[in-house]
Amino acid sequence: CQLLLQTGMRLGECQALRWQDIKYSERKGSVLIRAGKGNKARSIPLNGSARAALAEYAAGQLGCSAETKEVARAWADLSLEEKQRPLWLSQKGTKLSASAIGRMFATLVNDCATRGLMPSDTTPHSLRHSFAHRYLEQNPGDLVGLARILGHENLETTRVYLRLSVDDLAQRMEQMSINAFG
Repeated sequence: CQLLLQTGMRLGECQALRWQDIKYSERKGSVLIRAGKGNKARSIPLNGSARAALAEYAAGQLGCSAETKEVARAWADLSLEEKQRPLWLSQKGTKLSASAIGRMFATLVNDCATRGLMPSDTTPHSLRHSFAHRYLEQNPGDLVGLARILGHENLETTRVYLRLSVDDLAQRMEQMSINAFG
């Protein structure tokens, strides 16, 4: 969930990741999407939250502590064969299918929703929308950057994420002050 929310990648793109697709270090990282929608490759930078989520998952797979320094060292020490393995494995050691990841996602959403942490109708694509909306809040007008991260070739596709919430509009109206009398 956290990786989808922090990168805006599609569920299928996340499911297809291999260890070699991720550059990971203590202070920076990126994910290579080899074949996104339209079969286009792109690289997505990883922020601290995404790196922390990856470290927590990878620590269990790599047999190290979840400290970023330890994970970065273990990641760098992977053999070529290990780097070519799928990132997400089933308990049987096989690549997780999209439907299995979807079921895991639904279970996680249900657990979080019962604790009031997220709406019960949260989908992987709604996390993509949340990422895009947050990106534009923090980088107003940067449709080109957002399009690159999301893998959109056409800016019109990215414009969908420009929709402002009622709260956003209310805040902007509150900041506006027009005095017709001088």
